[in-house]
Amino acid sequence: WAHIMCAIAIPEVRFGDVTERRPIDTSRIPLQRLKLKCIFCRQRIKKISGACIQCSYGRCPASFHVTCAHAAGVLMEPDDWPYVVYITCFRHKISQTVKTKPFEKAVSVGQTVIAKHRNTRYYSCRVIEVTSQVFYEVMFDDGSFSRDTFPEDIVSRDCLKLGPPAEGEVVQVKWPDGKLYGAKYLGTNIAYMYNVEFEDGSQIATKREEIYTLDEELPKRVRARFSTASNMRFEDTFYGTDIIQGEKKRQRVLSSRFKNEYVDDPGYRSFLKTSFLKKCQKRV
Repeated sequence: WAHIMCAIAIPEVRFGDVTERRPIDTSRIPLQRLKLKCIFCRQRIKKISGACIQCSYGRCPASFHVTCAHAAGVLMEPDDWPYVVYITCFRHKISQTVKTKPFEKAVSVGQTVIAKHRNTRYYSCRVIEVTSQVFYEVMFDDGSFSRDTFPEDIVSRDCLKLGPPAEGEVVQVKWPDGKLYGAKYLGTNIAYMYNVEFEDGSQIATKREEIYTLDEELPKRVRARFSTASNMRFEDTFYGTDIIQGEKKRQRVLSSRFKNEYVDDPGYRSFLKTSFLKKCQKRV
């Protein structure tokens, strides 16, 4: 038995059925991981129980239970396979904040930038449109939250006509699964979305922090997955023409309620695509 959140964050744990997220196989967890001590609960609990995760920054030794880290507010974000979750401890979260640029360079239509393709690699692409979208921030009754809820998803109030609810007001949110969830309205934020087009003709909508101008320094993990556009000429071979044409359609992208818990099945599908691509390259 294991929490879904723990099963996703701990690298050696596997789902027997990814869609159903069960059964959960914990047999591959190494002894070294089981010996790690949680920095949050080790003073209160003498007996070591449960497997810990560690900060993903360099060789940082900070370790903690997934649930303890979640309760303490440790930053955990979806990452590229095989590293499903990127964890940043408080010490490195502060150091990264200090190093963050005071402002991001403006990006305009027609500009060439670097962004992540649907095949999880990074390529040069062209900005074809810049749009703005108003999102609502809400906290659900179970403690999870969303920073990108559409105003029209608040069903207890006609926000398109009346505007946002009062801060702290209890609302009903209709989620993509069709169900209604109780939540508390926290505020509004405006996100600028950049529609970019790759050499193969596919388009995606992405946020400013997820694209890089040609004169910006690329993070190490982005450099490792950066490819020249000419490599994309075999795209149809790996994904099939029907799939590529289907993915050219702009899709509404949401950080789902469960994505805040770091459940991301689309990422698993991307992993399967990437694995298939590598196998095909070896055969060629």
